[in-house]
Amino acid sequence: MNKRSVIGIFAFALFATMAAPSHAQFGLFSRTKVETISTSDLHTLLTKQQKAEAEAKKAGVKVPQADFVVVDVRSAAEIKVSVIPGAITKSQFEKERQRYKGRTVIPYCTVGGRSGAYAKQLSKNGVKVKNYEGSILDWVAAELQLVTLSGQPTNRVHTYSDRYQVPAKYQRVTE
Repeated sequence: MNKRSVIGIFAFALFATMAAPSHAQFGLFSRTKVETISTSDLHTLLTKQQKAEAEAKKAGVKVPQADFVVVDVRSAAEIKVSVIPGAITKSQFEKERQRYKGRTVIPYCTVGGRSGAYAKQLSKNGVKVKNYEGSILDWVAAELQLVTLSGQPTNRVHTYSDRYQVPAKYQRVTE
């Protein structure tokens, strides 16, 4: 192969990769833009819902249904350690999707990557969604409460890896 052929092949390859966006070339990323929710806004939503539920129970009336659902998309091992109060697992959500139809889905994970991917998938399927981008690490950075799946308060948080730190009031778990 001569020098001109090599240059021509290189130029063609370069043009081909520039002609289409990288997400189209590799199919890895989506252009779907998903709205996000902050720690303070999520905390406010959860607090208002808990207050409305407590007031309804006290008054002996039907408990109001939240217009959102918080979905933990982490692994079973991570979820076993702790969750954000009021959250359900991804498998619970998937099994009962009809129950949550019409609600805004708020997925979270450790730092927002897995929840962002899940949020994009849901959005493509017409689901109202807001990704909790900072996820559980932002939640604990704000020193907010965690619970076990059974609802018991805990200070343990699964951080997925050793590279993530948490405030002193929490116990970091990586196994």
